[in-house]
Amino acid sequence: MLTSAQDLRFEIHGKYTRGISKEKLTTPKTMSDIRPGYPSSMIEEYTSTEIAVITNGLVSKANGANESLSAEQQSLLQTAEVGSNIEVNVGYIHQNPVTLFPDVRQMHFVITVVPEVEAEYPGGYQELRLYLEKNAIDKVPEAVAKDFGRVLISFTVTEEGKISNPQVTEASKDPETDKLLLKAIRKMPDLKPAMDAEGKKVEQEFGFSVGNVGC
Repeated sequence: MLTSAQDLRFEIHGKYTRGISKEKLTTPKTMSDIRPGYPSSMIEEYTSTEIAVITNGLVSKANGANESLSAEQQSLLQTAEVGSNIEVNVGYIHQNPVTLFPDVRQMHFVITVVPEVEAEYPGGYQELRLYLEKNAIDKVPEAVAKDFGRVLISFTVTEEGKISNPQVTEASKDPETDKLLLKAIRKMPDLKPAMDAEGKKVEQEFGFSVGNVGC
């Protein structure tokens, strides 16, 4: 969700880079099943693969030989819960086009297990945009907005749809404005909570970025 006001761009997003639902982890067979766009055609020779599932700080790992997931890796992925991070490390051989000697390289990516249905602001995106503009962005002084930098506020939407544990995880150049933005998140109305594939309500983590948040 992305928009701009007062030359400040802002975005609220699930707190992850790549996401996958728990339902899609029940029968994965290959790396491509857990990461669309996986460059399987570019890798001719593997040295190893490792998958780690991190849940509430606990780390479990399983190894494999190539793009096809081992039985241990498949079983491990099925233990991942909503909010778990899946870290994948792939070792492979790449023919150096300059030296013509093989190089051992590493590929690393992280996938977060996300709810089947993500949390939603009452009235949807447009109402969320209006709320943030009125209660946060439009209150930022113009002089501050011109040289604001970037702030990131993290928070959780609980199973009841309430805002929990909002905090500034990346501060801007103006602490007072950071406090203003944090207050807007704290006072946000209850949201429709996220749900898993069985319709059970679950927590979901979000980030509120203001400033140089990209396109």
